[in-house]
Amino acid sequence: METGKAYIVIKNIFNFKVGQILTLIRYGYQAYFGEYNFVFTDLENKNICVVLRGDDEEDMKIYHHLNEYFEEPDDNTNL
Repeated sequence: METGKAYIVIKNIFNFKVGQILTLIRYGYQAYFGEYNFVFTDLENKNICVVLRGDDEEDMKIYHHLNEYFEEPDDNTNL
């Protein structure tokens, strides 16, 4: 996933619903806490933060398979 790009939710995850369009505005890794941090914005410009912990097996399963939950639309320029 790349910052600045929009993604369509293709499988319900967290509070995201199938068909929802989100833009990834920030992504980072905090080594001290072992966390992967994502900040999305929805079509209403509301920020949504997601934290995946590196020591949690379920979180890492999600992190390593993000393509199962998000899909880049064909035309990413008009979103």
